[in-house]
Amino acid sequence: MNVENFLQLPITKDFTVVAGRNGLHKPVQNVEILDFEFSPDIQTVRETIFTPNSVVLSSLLFAKQKPEYLLNAVKSLLELGASALAYKPVIYKDLPEEVLMYADEQNFPILRFGGDEFFEKIILETMAYAKTQDYSFFLETIMRRLIEEDVTDEQIKSVLQQINKPFEKYVFVANIQMQNITNSQWMQSLFQLEPLLKSGMICTYKKSLFIVMTHSSQQFQFEKLLHGWLTMYAISTDTLTFGYSRCHATQTELPIAVREAFYARIMAEIETAPVCHYENLASDCLLIELHRKDAKFAMDYVNSYLGPLLEEKVDPDLMKTAITYVVKQGNIKEIAVAHFCHPNTIRYRMSKIRQLIAPLENDYVFYERIAAAVKLYLLHSKINIE
Repeated sequence: MNVENFLQLPITKDFTVVAGRNGLHKPVQNVEILDFEFSPDIQTVRETIFTPNSVVLSSLLFAKQKPEYLLNAVKSLLELGASALAYKPVIYKDLPEEVLMYADEQNFPILRFGGDEFFEKIILETMAYAKTQDYSFFLETIMRRLIEEDVTDEQIKSVLQQINKPFEKYVFVANIQMQNITNSQWMQSLFQLEPLLKSGMICTYKKSLFIVMTHSSQQFQFEKLLHGWLTMYAISTDTLTFGYSRCHATQTELPIAVREAFYARIMAEIETAPVCHYENLASDCLLIELHRKDAKFAMDYVNSYLGPLLEEKVDPDLMKTAITYVVKQGNIKEIAVAHFCHPNTIRYRMSKIRQLIAPLENDYVFYERIAAAVKLYLLHSKINIE
């Protein structure tokens, strides 16, 4: 949790950043109250006043009619490792300019309460959020292991025990990401579905979100139920991309289901489709497994075949056209529409591409090889961006 997250809590949503905006990335591990600790009349062991990485709440009563105390207080908070000062504007609505300037210079956030928020409620909400974030981090760590590592049956059993939720015999997984993503705020609406998941869970992985559902029947219509929930909560799917796994046995095949949903969503993005089911990927499954098992070998192949198109001196439109050629399955008219140009321009570019990378290959071999290379290239790019 950092200061920016702190400002996104329901109770702090009306707070204003009055100084030190460049310090909003500072971590927050605690919230504490400042009363009279920085009054010269109080003798205290300063090192024990506040713990590092705290947001310090205050009404600034210690500086009533003594504004000169404020600058020293901010300096002391910085020395003690505080992450921010949040003050209730009862004694001071606006702080002295020298205090604000100093906080800006030191990238020390100073926040002004929006109203009559209670200190104790702020502390409780912050700690509750931090606890939730710890569990979310735990689940994301689990997802990373399931996707990136080869997990044994015993480890799967241990993971399910650690999650400590009821799981049925069969597991179904969806991986979701927003198109043209800029932040993770879109995920919050999907977390509304969590109370409905009596035998499953929702968690994040990098910039995507997993919905894991288990059921006693292999015939369970997970996708239909999920979209029914989305409709019920008025959550638009227009800007979302979905990847769905096949049905798997929870106790032994959970990692397979998670990986299938994850890679299906990536393939949906590559093909600019809103939804992809892993069971419909056909031979693309081979490319996914090749990259997953030996990314270096896969990229060596990509670079050896597409290398001439990736050189800096080569027109970048050629590589872009090669990608669209594969995505549009060689349909020249659709490629031309995607690039806002005449079909003859595409034919000319494809001729140049073939001269560079495959002057002697027939049409069938050329399409087969460029399709594999481009898909591996895009798969690698998507995974590394995330």
